[in-house]
Amino acid sequence: MAQQMALGEFVFGLSSGFPYETLDRKTTGGWVSLDIISSKPRSHQTGQALEELRLNGKAQFADGMAKLDELRAMADARVPYVLVDGIGRVWGRWRIDGVNEGQKRVLDDGTTSLLEWSLDLSEFF
Repeated sequence: MAQQMALGEFVFGLSSGFPYETLDRKTTGGWVSLDIISSKPRSHQTGQALEELRLNGKAQFADGMAKLDELRAMADARVPYVLVDGIGRVWGRWRIDGVNEGQKRVLDDGTTSLLEWSLDLSEFF
């Protein structure tokens, strides 16, 4: 099955009906600035911070809502998950920091016809 990414058993991609549109990745160098009186701040190395990922996408109707419920259940388990991309590269273990949704065009029965979502992940060590 073709996939963009898999987080544990959860698959992102067209074949699963839940693709992401954008992936934002943040890596820091571990530098902080220490303020010095009457001088420029000094750079200090504190060690590299954990990497962060944000996946953003859109889904439709009850299927999309059910997929977000799956992600929330995974977050509630409070365990890290292995992240693997579509070409088989293992990104390591990641924790779910946030599952966010925005419902647009909500139908009479409470089902949304357009669901905008994002998933926040942090590297786990």
